[in-house]
Amino acid sequence: MKISILSDFHIGFGLGTEREEDAYDGMKECIEKSMDCDLILMAGDIFDVRNPSAEMLAKTMEIMLEPLLEERKFDVIRFIDSDKQIAPMTELGIPIIAIHGTHERRAKGQMNPVEAVEKAGFIIYLHCNGVILERGEEKVCVQGMSGVPDQYAESVLKNWDPKPIPGYLNIFMIHQSISQFLYAPHAIDINVLPKGFDLYICGHMHEAKKSSYDGKPVLIPGSPITTQITKDSVNPRGFWKIDVQKNQIKNIDWVQIEKQRKVYYLEFEDESRIVEKIDEILKKPHDKKPLLKIVAPEIKDSLINEIKIRFGEKCIISFKKEVVEKPVLAAKTLNEQKLSVSELGRKLFRENLEKKNLDVQTFESIFEFLENDDYEKALELLKEKIKSNPSDK
Repeated sequence: MKISILSDFHIGFGLGTEREEDAYDGMKECIEKSMDCDLILMAGDIFDVRNPSAEMLAKTMEIMLEPLLEERKFDVIRFIDSDKQIAPMTELGIPIIAIHGTHERRAKGQMNPVEAVEKAGFIIYLHCNGVILERGEEKVCVQGMSGVPDQYAESVLKNWDPKPIPGYLNIFMIHQSISQFLYAPHAIDINVLPKGFDLYICGHMHEAKKSSYDGKPVLIPGSPITTQITKDSVNPRGFWKIDVQKNQIKNIDWVQIEKQRKVYYLEFEDESRIVEKIDEILKKPHDKKPLLKIVAPEIKDSLINEIKIRFGEKCIISFKKEVVEKPVLAAKTLNEQKLSVSELGRKLFRENLEKKNLDVQTFESIFEFLENDDYEKALELLKEKIKSNPSDK
């Protein structure tokens, strides 16, 4: 049995720019190179937004349809201790099991886009639950916790308390900030993850990594696309593929994808060789415009404008004058931060509520309702909160 492990496609990234198709291209290639597998796992952030457009959903489901057209791979597919039914279409070919990530997380009671794709019959969605798959003597159990605010992750895990099932290959999938792999203010320690599983899969981090926990492999697939250019962004993009025999992992292979933009991270002490180096890079063949980040503390604005005019049609270029990268409060990796205006507002809102010992989860839901112009639901939830907790008035 072969299992493909994917993550962080970020469909919708670059919307309205020349990079709009990059996320789709990355997902297509990953799926194409997973067609020899029996199972596909997606560790969150399939989408870059909480409310993808109908076109984004349609194009994503079109890509997901290919595995479902293959021959049936498993005799039994069912949820653990749940009456929830598997969509008939999902059972037909290569099953796709997914969790939602930080970009897709919505307020309690609102359907996130990964759930919507499950409702359409294309995937099996997990959040604090699991699914078993059987084919003869081959047995796999996948349990997953979708992305939650980092400060609640440990308590959610404790309340759920997932356990491996004897006789199965047990896989645990999560989408959180883990302190051993990135910097974030509320990142969880890897030691809070449940023990006894045969494989741990972590989404959220954009650079691929292989590590271990409790004597078992930890796989971070990374993202097929570059959303922020750092020194690590020059590394190849791809995903993990595991070979399973007699319900045990025999091989773990890295599968590189080839159709993404080439990334260059260039540092200069002065500006004397910048133009020469860019010209040298652009003489190489590229199927797509490459991404260039120029880090030069002494570069003049006049030279930046000159470079943009001269090379702007041949590459996508950005500049940074500071050489030393300072730690950030929230990051997808140690060197990367992507914080939208709405996310910043949510973060400040949450921190102020924490200082007053208020119910942060409830007020995060209110914030999202307001963000989506759903004032009636926000007011209804606020009244309910005040009524149940008069001391918070």
